[in-house]
Amino acid sequence: MVKVPGLFAASFFAVFVLSTTNVWAQAIGGAEKARPVAGDPGMSTMVVIDRPEIRVLRDYAEPGATRRLHGHADATFHVFVLLTGQLALTIEGESPVEVTQGQVLEVKGGVMHTFKNTGSVIATIVEVFGKAPPKAGGNDDALALAQALADRSHRASIRTDDRVIMR
Repeated sequence: MVKVPGLFAASFFAVFVLSTTNVWAQAIGGAEKARPVAGDPGMSTMVVIDRPEIRVLRDYAEPGATRRLHGHADATFHVFVLLTGQLALTIEGESPVEVTQGQVLEVKGGVMHTFKNTGSVIATIVEVFGKAPPKAGGNDDALALAQALADRSHRASIRTDDRVIMR
């Protein structure tokens, strides 16, 4: 027979362990290698690919963290893929858009934007930027890469969301 104090202690311990689980365990793709973003507490980033024609970043946003208004002046196109978590993304001059896990957004290159993690876990974001004038087929490869990342995230996630938002 289980005594009430023992059951209470076991329940308390289970709740404590579950509630103190490191939110970084939710992040994917080498979050420990990311570097803090100066001036944006709770934000970190890492360069995955940086070539003359394309740049790929992996960003991490802790719950409640905001990436301040910024732009990528050298970008000819910008594909934004949310792998984990949820965000509110605001393009300068527009209303915020809720972005959920697995969504892919095409953002005009160089446009000013900001985002905030509105969820309770680390948001993992992959951003793909075209850096050179578009060549025949050049953008198709980057868009295909971004869609493949989103598809992979979608298959791995518990939550299913098939929507693809194009801006």
